[in-house]
Amino acid sequence: MIARKRFAAAFLLLLSACAAQAQPPAAAAPAPSAQPRDLKQAWWSDNRWRYGSDEAADAAYGALVARQSAWPEWHQPSIITLPPGLRFQVAISPGQAVDCPGAFGTFDRIPDVRFVRFSLAVKTEWKREIDRVVTYEIVTPLPADTGIVGPQIDAAAGLYLPGGGSQLETAKGPCAERAAHLRVVEVRPIR
Repeated sequence: MIARKRFAAAFLLLLSACAAQAQPPAAAAPAPSAQPRDLKQAWWSDNRWRYGSDEAADAAYGALVARQSAWPEWHQPSIITLPPGLRFQVAISPGQAVDCPGAFGTFDRIPDVRFVRFSLAVKTEWKREIDRVVTYEIVTPLPADTGIVGPQIDAAAGLYLPGGGSQLETAKGPCAERAAHLRVVEVRPIR
């Protein structure tokens, strides 16, 4: 039992360190751009260096636009069990029930809508409006994938969303399944 508590404490320390390091400053978000070419150029400026050729970078950009994965392309899914007592936050839309959380959350503190858009890369077609943040606490072990938010191209809004915040994705299923593992700690408005 002592070893399990030490593991849980070390795990929580590791997660908090990752969240603190992963959160880019809000001021670092790029200015909106309405031209598709500008969106690609913004992505290119941040990501071209990862690829051995322009063709490989073009293919990666095309895959991002087509697949819209919440994860960076290099992410290797690994389901872990998040321990009771761990807290995370979720951005909520008007009318969305707090007792029916979505599958994604963050270990970062969500200060405002700009952070949700740029650091958590939430496209407007996924959440047109965001008015609240819910802090949840895990009450029974919760299986989830964890890591860094990948970039997105929000063509409808004319935005390149760089991502970089922390995220967790709970196992898919009805919200009632997820909610059974969670307790609402706080609901607060954001703008």
